[in-house]
Amino acid sequence: MRRLWLVLFCAALVAAGPGAAATAAVDRGIVLRVRASLITIRELDGSRARFAVTRATVITLDRRRVRLRRLRPGDVAAVEHVGTLATAIRATRP
Repeated sequence: MRRLWLVLFCAALVAAGPGAAATAAVDRGIVLRVRASLITIRELDGSRARFAVTRATVITLDRRRVRLRRLRPGDVAAVEHVGTLATAIRATRP
């Protein structure tokens, strides 16, 4: 299932063109849910955003590198992403 998701995501990037793949953004908010390869946050404006997490995603909690499963609802996170694929997650625990 994970490979299928990655293949579909790569196909979407190719179909979108080279300019869309280079657009990176950062969203900040509170972690709502953590799944095996997904993270959902409530952004500062109240909206929800869900991001795919791969093995290449760099995840830190209180400046220490961790696995995704160490993050918990209520953590404060900044998610660097390209589209819906998270490239880095910097989290702190209040």
